[in-house]
Amino acid sequence: MNNFESIGIECIKRAGFPDKRILDPIGYFYLEKAGLSDRRILESIGYFEAPASKGHHLAVPMGLYAHSVNVTHRLLKLTEAMEFNWSREASPYLVGMLHDLVKTRCYKQTVEGPAKDGPVGYRYIQPAYPGHGIASALIAAELGIQLNEDERAAIVYHMGLYGVGKEYTNEEIGKALEVFPGQIIATHSADLMAARIEEPGGASTK
Repeated sequence: MNNFESIGIECIKRAGFPDKRILDPIGYFYLEKAGLSDRRILESIGYFEAPASKGHHLAVPMGLYAHSVNVTHRLLKLTEAMEFNWSREASPYLVGMLHDLVKTRCYKQTVEGPAKDGPVGYRYIQPAYPGHGIASALIAAELGIQLNEDERAAIVYHMGLYGVGKEYTNEEIGKALEVFPGQIIATHSADLMAARIEEPGGASTK
C-alpha cells in the first residue's frame, strides 16, 4: 500500500465502522475546512455508510467517505501545483468531499455475493436526479449546502470527457472549461487518480 492510498483506507480502519462517533482526523479536518463539521448533515443521507462503487474501487461500507478524502487530498495538491485560485478557501474541501454525493442514493447493499474488494455486495439503483455530477450538486443544494459557481462547475463536470453524451454535451463542458479550467481539470484528475490508481479494485470511476 502506497502512502497516498493509505490516507483513505486508514480512514475506514480508524473510524471503527460502524461506530461513527470518531472519524479519521484527516477526514474530519477536511469536513471542518468545508464547513461541514456537523456530521448530522451528511449522516442524514447515509454518507458514512455508502460505498464508493458497486463493485470496483472501495466497494465497501464507508468507501464513499474514504474515496472523498483521497480525492480531496489529491485536489489540494493539484490546486497548489497548477496555481489557480478557487473562490474561497473552503472550495477544494467542499468539492472533494461532496463530488460524489449521488452515491448515497444509487447503491443498495445486497446478499447476492461479495464485491471485489469487500465482503459486502451492492446493486445499482438509478437515482431520481439525472447525471452523476449534476445529481451530486443537486443533493448538496437539497441539504442546504451553498456552492459557489466554480465549486458547482467542478462537481457537475468532474467526470470530464467520460460524462460527454451521458451527463452533458461536449459544447457544455467546453464552455465550462473556458470559465473554470483549473477547477474542472484538477477535480477530474484527482478523481481519476484516486479511483483508478490509488484505491483497491480501481478499474472504474463509477
